[in-house]
Amino acid sequence: MQTSTRGMDPRLKDIIAASTSFVIFLILLFVLPIVIQPGIAYLIAVVSFILVMSAAGYFTIEKIR
Repeated sequence: MQTSTRGMDPRLKDIIAASTSFVIFLILLFVLPIVIQPGIAYLIAVVSFILVMSAAGYFTIEKIR
């Protein structure tokens, strides 16, 4: 019987990355409009969410290879 030492299940990593990205998005969505103009704040929140999700996906894929 072989044991796998690859680490955490990739599906679990994806769920954790998505959850973390969503929490960061919510925090930015509520905090940034207090600091700067709401239109720009929402745009920054959405763009940062996309960047964080992209980075998380990239690093998850690179660790699997």
